[in-house]
Amino acid sequence: MSRIGLCWLYAITKYGYVISVKDLLRSIDDAHRLGFSLFEIEGVAGDNLRGLIENKAAIRTKCRETGVHIMNFIPVLPDLMSMDEIKRKTALADFRSACETAAFFETDMIQIDTHYSPLYLIKPYDISQEFRFNYQPPTMRFEQSFDFWKYFNNVIVDSVSKCNDLAAESGLRLCIEPRTWENIPNVWAMEQLLRQVGSNNVGAVFDTAHLACQKTLLVQAVEMLGKKIFYVHASDSDFKIEDHIEIGKGLIDWTSLLMALKKQGFDGVFGLDIGGAPHLRDSIDDTYLRSRKYLENAIENANIN
Repeated sequence: MSRIGLCWLYAITKYGYVISVKDLLRSIDDAHRLGFSLFEIEGVAGDNLRGLIENKAAIRTKCRETGVHIMNFIPVLPDLMSMDEIKRKTALADFRSACETAAFFETDMIQIDTHYSPLYLIKPYDISQEFRFNYQPPTMRFEQSFDFWKYFNNVIVDSVSKCNDLAAESGLRLCIEPRTWENIPNVWAMEQLLRQVGSNNVGAVFDTAHLACQKTLLVQAVEMLGKKIFYVHASDSDFKIEDHIEIGKGLIDWTSLLMALKKQGFDGVFGLDIGGAPHLRDSIDDTYLRSRKYLENAIENANIN
């Protein structure tokens, strides 16, 4: 049915945020040491993304030496959703470079996020600070002139469509992750976005933790997105807060979820996406190994290979 890979949250948990090229290379070694042949990487807008692109040859060499393949590349570009047209154009130019880099890595998928509303007073995920989850509702200002649907169509849909065109030019599929607090936070919003963009080249990252903490019925969510699910970010959840916890330690019904994915013909990658909190750093290797074993057993027991 699928393969199991290692997500970028492993590297964030182990090395902190934002991650240098040196630690990126170390994390590829970690993936190999833990027995993962598929790995996800990320570059944050500005010096971090530029440094990654400038060192792409060294990254590809490390992947070839270790037998680790980059399954998904995430350029973190919040200005793709800016109301400032000049900032959006600059972000799109950076995204074009990221697409060229993803093609150089011989991956087939590139990811963008829809980031935060322009009305937030405090950004839910501030990439300029040490990575942390925000469990409190973000404060938003009221602005009489703001029209969400105008913003949705003229900024979000337009930027995603342009990113899709650039991805397709490089032979890549474009995936988008509905994430808590962001412009596209849930399956309903994702479905609306996909309908407006109207391309089979665009699909969803199905992140179990982000959806579960919003009280999403995961089996129903799979039914809604269907074949638009390109990739799964797999972690467990207590359905209360946005922790990405060890698989088997939460309340997700993995058998039902796996059967729902099988019904839709999902044959993509499960990326283990566990961690985030600094106190998990010392035990992160064992946590990922136990989670992989649990998911492998769940797939076998559900008889869906």
